[in-house]
Amino acid sequence: MRYLVTIFLALFIICKPNAFGQFTPSPVVISQVTATRNGANFYIHKIEKNQTIFSICKAYGVTSNMLIEDNPELKNGLKEGDTLYVRKADVSQDKYINHIVRWYENLATIAKKYNVTEDAIIKLNSLENNLIKVRQVLKIPNNEKEVQNEVKETDITADVTKKASEVTNTIEKKALFSYKASSSNVHDVSLVLPIGSKNVDNQDGTNNYLDFYQGFLLAVEDLKGEGMNVNLRVFDLSDYSTGTLLAQTGKLDGSEIIIGPIFMKEVGPVLEYAFQKGIPLVSPMDPKTEALIENHPNFYQVSSSLYSQQLDLLKNISTNNDATLIYEASNPDADLVEMTKEILNNLGIKFSSLSYDVHSGRSISPQIANKLSKGSMNDVIVVSNSEAFVSDLLRNLNLLSSRSNYQITIYGTPRWKNFENVDINYYHSMNLHLSLQYYVDYTDENVKRFLARYRALYGAEPTPYSFQAYDVAYYFLGALYYMGPEFSKNIETYSKGLLQTDLRFIRKGSNGGFINSTTRQIIYNPDYSINISGLN
Repeated sequence: MRYLVTIFLALFIICKPNAFGQFTPSPVVISQVTATRNGANFYIHKIEKNQTIFSICKAYGVTSNMLIEDNPELKNGLKEGDTLYVRKADVSQDKYINHIVRWYENLATIAKKYNVTEDAIIKLNSLENNLIKVRQVLKIPNNEKEVQNEVKETDITADVTKKASEVTNTIEKKALFSYKASSSNVHDVSLVLPIGSKNVDNQDGTNNYLDFYQGFLLAVEDLKGEGMNVNLRVFDLSDYSTGTLLAQTGKLDGSEIIIGPIFMKEVGPVLEYAFQKGIPLVSPMDPKTEALIENHPNFYQVSSSLYSQQLDLLKNISTNNDATLIYEASNPDADLVEMTKEILNNLGIKFSSLSYDVHSGRSISPQIANKLSKGSMNDVIVVSNSEAFVSDLLRNLNLLSSRSNYQITIYGTPRWKNFENVDINYYHSMNLHLSLQYYVDYTDENVKRFLARYRALYGAEPTPYSFQAYDVAYYFLGALYYMGPEFSKNIETYSKGLLQTDLRFIRKGSNGGFINSTTRQIIYNPDYSINISGLN
């Protein structure tokens, strides 16, 4: 699946006759040759010259994802004369129809699609515990009623539980689907995600962007409960290969706000389009898009800057305490070290510095002790993202604290939260302080409510992508609803503490866009509790 982006890019270039005036795709004739494989029915299609994945999928009414999954060799491209297995919804002896379960489907939605009962499907397939799996082939009773065709673009009802019952992935250059409001007073919102591409970091086949979409829908439903009517158009960027090609289609026209794309390389071209149209655009995750803020007054960077995170962290240090800055001698985090020194000086905090190589860790304890004071609190700021260095340093500091009675409070970097081999007891014994962009407090009532609804609706645990999507959607769609299309004029007075993110935006420069200025402060206590402070 990680080849999808490359395949889609090649596909779109091939399918654009305006780009290559001499190229005309060959028509695709549906094959009369069929076969059965693993319980599913297929057409056997022979590839002819100038045929493309797009033209084949369009002719047979299947998605590119399905075609590639059934024919893994497509990652090497189409070859004239080769054959493909193309799935079909086959009627067998007029008794039942084979249906392949999609990611968004459950028994209820499948039963409704074919006008049959859930019990009939369960009985015919001998299902245990009424459970079905993605890509499972189900036999559907043929009740001789007209079967609803799969749709490529559909209106989703206001009930989120039906949010994808009639939706299918498509390589048509359209919005993937719409969540359309019932009244004429609607807000047009566009969401751009790479749904058809799997996150290359996930080896288990999960799709982070599907998680994002699902969390987004829950926020839309909550705002609907507050009276907002939303026409949500979701664009799968995998269908357009690049943000540039999506922008050129004009399908984003009429948007009151665009959320996405996810990554910097795709945000840029869509942002230029949005800037020309005067449409606010939100970068929901990638901190690199901060580079695009200048001269784009309607641009919103959700990720807070590293400077904001470090400033919020160091504000906790009292000017009356003794502060020590410690970092690696090799200085792999040199920029962060210099930034930290600048912030400490601006805050009027006096500090001493110490750097050493991790290999000298066993003999460094006396040098650290010389930087500390007995009888007063020592604030130790550690600027390192190296787990080995941090583990060694905390071991030394813990010895000084437990054996020599030094009072120590530690200040770390956001990366520490994901360390796996550092003794967590050190965090609590020395009151570790962290400043994080994202942190979920599972004791919060709003979080508990979100968890219950997400689990009930999707039958899965929400990921950080799910939480982030809810926060972004609830904040920005709420701003659009309560302040109107020109919400940028008042956005700096609009702040919210949400599920895993706190959002308060400030404008960068006189003609620049906005960046989130808030973080969550996490403090590890000796009693193994954790304090969380933010906008809540």
